[in-house]
Amino acid sequence: MLITIILTLISVVLGLLLAYTVRYYTAKLISLEAHITKLETDHKEEKKKIKKDSTFRSSAVNWGKSIENFAPFIDTFPIPAEDVNFLGMPIDFIGFTETESKTKCQVHFIEIKSGSSFLSQKQKNIKKAIEEGRVQWHEVRMESNPTKKVVDQ
Repeated sequence: MLITIILTLISVVLGLLLAYTVRYYTAKLISLEAHITKLETDHKEEKKKIKKDSTFRSSAVNWGKSIENFAPFIDTFPIPAEDVNFLGMPIDFIGFTETESKTKCQVHFIEIKSGSSFLSQKQKNIKKAIEEGRVQWHEVRMESNPTKKVVDQ
């Protein structure tokens, strides 16, 4: 009889312990599922924000690339449009003024920016090299296209 009471008590305690454990882990599981759902929702919202920002930046870049082609024709452009050549990258234009003069001839590097855009690190390095006079002239000569000799047979 005593063994039956002890076994019953052990069964009740184990049952209560099991019920508590199941309830605890069920609550924990529900909490984790809610956290996962929130993370998924936050992730979707963040993806939407990133997509919107990406679209905005892309349109800003496209706008900048479009207007830089017309920059030589605005009043504030530093040299006449006929004296510039479009490079595009990493500097937008190179211009040459007073090329007929040995002493007044100038080379102009021109970068177009719009909105809140700023110089890239590469552009900053180029600007500094120009300002410090680290500019070189290279002349590369190529052989002309040799003509084939026709041999009479």
